Amino acid sequence: MNDRNQRDGGFIFLVGTRNIISGSGTTATALCPKCGREGAFQNKSMRIWVTFFMVPIFPVSGKQPMCQCSSCKAKFKGSAEQMQKSSAAFPVQQPSQTQRAIQMYNSLRRSPANSVTLNNLLLLYLQMGESDQAISAAHQFPDALNASEQCMTALGRVLLEQGDRPTALQWFEAAVTRNPMLGEAQYCKAIALMGMEPPNLTEAMTAARAARTAGLPDADALIKELENRVRAV
Repeated sequence: MNDRNQRDGGFIFLVGTRNIISGSGTTATALCPKCGREGAFQNKSMRIWVTFFMVPIFPVSGKQPMCQCSSCKAKFKGSAEQMQKSSAAFPVQQPSQTQRAIQMYNSLRRSPANSVTLNNLLLLYLQMGESDQAISAAHQFPDALNASEQCMTALGRVLLEQGDRPTALQWFEAAVTRNPMLGEAQYCKAIALMGMEPPNLTEAMTAARAARTAGLPDADALIKELENRVRAV
């Protein structure tokens, strides 16, 4: 009986290793490879320690330099100064179109009357082929839309891209009512009139000439095309 107790009894020794990180407090500015933000990186160091029942007893390695991003808390090998030199050797990556659109949309939620941001957002959505998103944004921020002939023109271009010429024409006319010298609006108005069923070539020519007067470089080619179409009728 005693022999069995001796065989079954005894102690369990929990011995292992553990990486322990400590900070030096010094920082350097660098671009984080993980989150893409530029910010402070704190210098840290890591050592491997032998543990007994999870308690560090003594180190078994030298200090290895590390640094940590202050934004996303990701850790990297090497010092903050090395990270700074590394990021300086490469250009800062531009955010994707989707990221830029999200940033602009969030900015508009904070400042819903900002026509400059709305115009840039509509043009970006147009470039991305996201017509529905552009129309939705224009309707969500009417104060910015109705205060800017540039926004009206951008929305008209989106509608024109969708094939909704009558509605696009309404926005182009609203834009030139506010500013008859806005060459882009006059040019787009001419394009919309040319595509109507039936086309209104007379008013399209008037708008194209107004675009040329406003200094739009492409207006001359449009006028020649209209002249050819008028002769062909």
